[in-house]
Amino acid sequence: MQKPNVSAILLNYNSSADCKKCLGFLNKQDYPALSMIVVDNASTEESEIERLQAICSAAGARLMISEENRGFSAGNNIGLRAACEDGAAWMLVINPDVELRDPHYISYIIEQLLRWPQAAIIGTNVLMPNGVRQNPMREISVWEEIFWPSETVKQRLGLWDGNLSENRTGYCEKLSGCCFMISRDFFVTAHGLDEKVFLYCEEPILAKTVLRYGYRELYLKEVTAYHEHYGHAKTGNSQSRMALFLKSRIYYINEYSGYQRTLKRLALFSRRIQAAFWNAKKQE
Repeated sequence: MQKPNVSAILLNYNSSADCKKCLGFLNKQDYPALSMIVVDNASTEESEIERLQAICSAAGARLMISEENRGFSAGNNIGLRAACEDGAAWMLVINPDVELRDPHYISYIIEQLLRWPQAAIIGTNVLMPNGVRQNPMREISVWEEIFWPSETVKQRLGLWDGNLSENRTGYCEKLSGCCFMISRDFFVTAHGLDEKVFLYCEEPILAKTVLRYGYRELYLKEVTAYHEHYGHAKTGNSQSRMALFLKSRIYYINEYSGYQRTLKRLALFSRRIQAAFWNAKKQE
């Protein structure tokens, strides 16, 4: 049986050194029908494009350049649409700081497709440098949404579960956005990733979209991706990052959460109070 074409999509923003490393691991994959696309998301560092051109040329990857940074989903959509046009049946969305050290990583995922026919998004074990895993995840409850200070309390008491669910292979609620496979059929049906958030909350939005179109997310624990710089990338200071997260979270609650009407209003009220606090700190 002919193996489906797979295209890896790397979204670059001033991270050409990581891209070079990531492409190196991708080139060691034993999957024969693999291509690579790097999308530069309007990098600002001097000579970044020239470095990327040399890196992509050496790695055999296609380079696409976006003149405007409209965020994670919009940037990845550029590469995903190009991959679909090139005939990819599955696309691997992978952050440049993720390393696929197992050369059988992609092959293993493709081998599992017949066992899990509802899967539109597939993620694997993902480990951070401290050995903590990122997959699979659970979505917080509406009560955790409303009483959001409880998360801070749990973290300080060492009781926070990291919003992780049981580490077992199977359909799951939510997967990390740092490294996942997405099917062409789902991507086309859903008209791409939702571009209305710049950053944050892409994962719960994608999880709800998958269910909305009758698909599932699948977690495979048998292979591992290594997320090397998790927590180090910065988008402004902590106040601006938190304000950006809450803007995305409020959009998610409004458009995707599915909360019952009264609870939805309470969740929005609570998150808006939180957003007002962080927006005020941002102005200090």
